[in-house]
Amino acid sequence: MEMLVALVIVALAVAGASLALRPDDSRQLANEATRLAMLLEQAREESALAGMPLAWVAAEDRYEFERRSMSRNGPDWTVVRGDDLFRPRQLPGGLNIIRIEVDGRPLVFGERMNLGLQGAQRVMIELAFGQERTRIHGREDRFEVTALAAVKP
Repeated sequence: MEMLVALVIVALAVAGASLALRPDDSRQLANEATRLAMLLEQAREESALAGMPLAWVAAEDRYEFERRSMSRNGPDWTVVRGDDLFRPRQLPGGLNIIRIEVDGRPLVFGERMNLGLQGAQRVMIELAFGQERTRIHGREDRFEVTALAAVKP
């Protein structure tokens, strides 16, 4: 009987530890939003310093950066590949981009947001994960993350 009680206690301890280590929706959402804000800020800086425009293109569950470069047909946008920082990224399952506004107008998925000197000045990106929501606001060269109240089901 004592052995059975000890096993139950160990099982409860292991279950509690695994639940405590599992990331919750709000923490994962905050991490992804912070990552995206930092990437957008870095892309804007690199675009300004290098003089080669970068753009951001999003879908509901992923995003990528594009670089403007010369091709046989003249200037063209190409997806940045082989760059660990600006590589295409898939959002974790359940996390979605639900709204994008650039300079006061909605941006549709697949539309390019130019991050160069002549690009977007005011940016708002809203992300959702479960009932949790967060926004990324960008003005000039800074991007900031703001958590929103959870949406009630």
